[in-house]
Amino acid sequence: MTLRTIIAWSLLALTGIVLAGTGARLLPQARRAALVLRAAEAPPALADLRLKDVLSSERVAAEIDAALAAEDDELAQSFIDLADGRGISVSADQRERLATLRSSTAYFSARAFAAGAMTGEADSAAGLAGTLAADVTGVGDIRDLVREAPLCARGDPACDRVVVGLATVGLATTATTWIGGLGLAARGGVTITKVARKMHRLSEPLTAGLTRMVRACVDPAAVEALLQAGRRMNIDGLRAAAVAAIRPTEVGALRDLGRNVYQLYGITGARGVLQALSLARSPVEVVRIERLAARFGSKTRATLKVLDRAALVLGAEISALVRAVLGGIAWCIGVALFCRRLGLMVGRVLWPRRPPADRSLEATRVAISLSAATPRPILSQRPVTSVTDGRGAQPIGAEASGSADDERERGVVAGGPSADARCAGSRPPDV
Repeated sequence: MTLRTIIAWSLLALTGIVLAGTGARLLPQARRAALVLRAAEAPPALADLRLKDVLSSERVAAEIDAALAAEDDELAQSFIDLADGRGISVSADQRERLATLRSSTAYFSARAFAAGAMTGEADSAAGLAGTLAADVTGVGDIRDLVREAPLCARGDPACDRVVVGLATVGLATTATTWIGGLGLAARGGVTITKVARKMHRLSEPLTAGLTRMVRACVDPAAVEALLQAGRRMNIDGLRAAAVAAIRPTEVGALRDLGRNVYQLYGITGARGVLQALSLARSPVEVVRIERLAARFGSKTRATLKVLDRAALVLGAEISALVRAVLGGIAWCIGVALFCRRLGLMVGRVLWPRRPPADRSLEATRVAISLSAATPRPILSQRPVTSVTDGRGAQPIGAEASGSADDERERGVVAGGPSADARCAGSRPPDV
């Protein structure tokens, strides 16, 4: 074995060791990255994949304790449901503390309902129920317009044009809630969105999108008349101005948002929908959270608490995921090239090359084979009847006889054998 062969085999062995070492780390990462990228447009699948990496019994226990300390029984129950679905054990003490907390909330629920109806702000199911009851009758919207009108009139920065626009839409559709307009679900969603805005629970990007929706479906000039009626406490004038301010053809986007928000409220509860609106940055992301809630149900709040926005979008992680996938592809190409090289070297060992033959000998063999394969020309076999010499044309027979006589004469004179004798000597013997 030559030195060159030894070096080639050593480099090949080193390459195999490197590929084996890097593959154990790259392949799992590439596989997970490919699954996450594939689930980018499916929030339930994306959240399910990411929960496997971050959810543990210690994390669940800590989150349940924090929810119980904050008297958020809905969030505590959501974590318990999530732990049960993932096979994570929850202590009996935490379950008992949750049951005790729920049994002591009857009085607080009644008080929260009354506060929600009067102030329009709520962070519990009972308080939000009071707010919805007030807004469905129109009382809540009138209360908000009367409150905001003086602030807007004197140009106070505290004037919230988004709340004014949502209250205008709600008041204009109160009479048509049961027979058309936004519909009951969308009407309730608009109220919940208004509550989230007043409590500063809307994300800034979603607030910007909501502002554009309100400007599209509410006439700014008519809103000024609405605010003047609010300053005068003219209830009938408020209703008439609200109806005049609405652009019915532009309410579609706000109707869809309200319907999605109300469906979220039905699945996750009051605190759950406020949590979702604080995470979503656009109406499209509200739809994504709704799809997540339809799959996870009561576990939605715990999932959003653990994953935050990672349950909805890939975010800045997308570049790392793409790099992981490309690394896995590069590793597979390297393995393919390694196998090809290994096959060539093994083949050379099993079937070594023959030494090259002498070029001159090979050329001679080729020339012989070509000459043997070349056909020779066939001469004509026509009989000759006469020959021509200095004496003129003679018959072939006479020429032959004359030649024979001359030959004999020359033979006799010279003492040598005659032509007949030479011919006789050259003929094969008779058998």
